[in-house]
Amino acid sequence: MTTALLWAKPGAYKSMGNGWTGTGDMTSINGKIYVVSGGTLYETSTEGKYKDLGGGWKDFGGIAALDGKLYLISGGTLYETTTDGKYKELSSGWTGTGRMTAMNGKLYVLNGGTLYETSTVGKYKDLGGGWKDVGGITSLDGKIYIISGGTLYEVGTDGKYKELGGGWASVGGLAACGKLLYAISAGHLYETLTSGKYKDLGGSWGAIAGMTAVGEKLYIISAGTFYETETK
Repeated sequence: MTTALLWAKPGAYKSMGNGWTGTGDMTSINGKIYVVSGGTLYETSTEGKYKDLGGGWKDFGGIAALDGKLYLISGGTLYETTTDGKYKELSSGWTGTGRMTAMNGKLYVLNGGTLYETSTVGKYKDLGGGWKDVGGITSLDGKIYIISGGTLYEVGTDGKYKELGGGWASVGGLAACGKLLYAISAGHLYETLTSGKYKDLGGSWGAIAGMTAVGEKLYIISAGTFYETETK
């Protein structure tokens, strides 16, 4: 992948640095991006500058941001982590975890094919199973969006869902930015309405290790390189 020559076009991107190997996922708080890479949690600026917040994050299962704190699943345990890297254990038994998102004071975790709503003190409830081959999960305007088995779903906080369209193959990530969803499928970045309508913003996105939004830009780790990507 080479840096785009035409900047300020939706889907155009620039490299913010490489070396992001063994990356699990990423999220953002207050203009900063948080990434677990090689078992270490990093805080990263939108310019690509980063600092080490501590290691030991093994068997990584997901990361989400909620009310100024980070929530990570590592080694089957859910942790609450401050943005300076201090953490506390909330609950265990989160093995086989896919990814997670946060919304309205709750965490939503895909674990063993089941979607759970989880409080920030570790209490949880089962919202229904059958979620297989998950390619991404995010939240937007009170709804959860999941790509599972090649289909995009809108899911309510009660677990009820509806299909928004299929054909999402080899999905590398799903993120909300503004009022839109962004998904990487078969190497292409797509802008997607919550109705399921989409448009292709360009290809060559391989080996996706994380995607999040800050402001009107997407930040993507692809093949070990950190990219800033335009949405407008």
